[in-house]
Amino acid sequence: MSEIIVITGASSGIGVLSAKALAHAGHTVYAGVRDTTGRNAANVARIAAYATEHGIDLRTVELDVSSQDSANARSTRSAVRTAGSTC
Repeated sequence: MSEIIVITGASSGIGVLSAKALAHAGHTVYAGVRDTTGRNAANVARIAAYATEHGIDLRTVELDVSSQDSANARSTRSAVRTAGSTC
């Protein structure tokens, strides 16, 4: 059964590896990344290119868990609402 998953810290390391693995397993994955238009813009582009190249449902969303404003952002709320209460 396909799930909708939100992963924090997905700009690099274990976060992005987990996001890719779960997307390859057939899940819709929202990869939470801080500063998507700044220092992590290249990571966001790499994630998008990877998703396209592999035909997986892997999407980035601006998310900084240390910032209440980020957690309250419309894109973050939408991803979490879509994922449901299990995230």
